[in-house]
Amino acid sequence: MRKISANLFISLDGVVQDPADWHFPYFNDEMGAAVTAQMADTLLLGRETYDSFAGA
Repeated sequence: MRKISANLFISLDGVVQDPADWHFPYFNDEMGAAVTAQMADTLLLGRETYDSFAGA
């Protein structure tokens, strides 16, 4: 049986709104490795997220 896990980009002061404003300017190789380690081979997406990913 597979597990479902939830991952969330959140700043140290608790900000989760619009990660593009605070997450990506500080992205580096170390953060990329940490994010990649949290990812699985399958993503379970909600409808709106799926719709935004579908064109990619």
